[in-house]
Amino acid sequence: MKLGVAENIEREVIVGKNSTVWRELARRSDIAAKFQVALGHTEIHNARLLPTDRLWVFAYSKKADENAALIEELARAGAAEYVYVSSATTNVVPYTRCYNYPTAKLLAQNLARARLNARVLTIGVVFDRISELPAGATIATSYDDLAGFMLAPRWPDTVEQEVCLFKPCERPFRSKAEAIAFRLYGYAMRALRKWPCVLRPVDFVLRGMGYRWYGYLYLSNKTWFTTTS
Repeated sequence: MKLGVAENIEREVIVGKNSTVWRELARRSDIAAKFQVALGHTEIHNARLLPTDRLWVFAYSKKADENAALIEELARAGAAEYVYVSSATTNVVPYTRCYNYPTAKLLAQNLARARLNARVLTIGVVFDRISELPAGATIATSYDDLAGFMLAPRWPDTVEQEVCLFKPCERPFRSKAEAIAFRLYGYAMRALRKWPCVLRPVDFVLRGMGYRWYGYLYLSNKTWFTTTS
């Protein structure tokens, strides 16, 4: 991998200033100093973007057409480089498209590559302290690692290769009951295979109990650990 500071890039621009991840990153003095321009998706049309800008796209909509419209707007900006910040949970899409978030995120990622020749930075569940993560094993990215990469990005030799900026992090279950619920949920996931969204009513119950490892996050984590083991 090589240091990703192109000679013609003079300014770093955030697209998606209201995203939870960016709001947390912006609290850091080193990030705030380097990324002085942050735009909401509705501000792109009137923004004075330059051919020497690098745009980091954190913005996301649940609606595929809104993501596509944003990417088309960015294409007209003619920036030097685009970075699309994607999610590790997109790995569930080859198995099921019943979950809106990873499906829409993957569609937007692929469109950003096609229309913007964007580099893709894939992150997991973002955390400040590991205690913030769900119980069990989770594909995750620390804010420290994400900030460090953005300050000094290192890219593969070809734009087609994405950077996977995450690692497995494991936390104990809070109780035996949670561990049992996790195992039973796994049995149900395997039985349902391509129809895991049948478990959505169960997901609401698990959320009410304070558990956070259900749904596409569960499936994504299991898939990562299966394919990389």
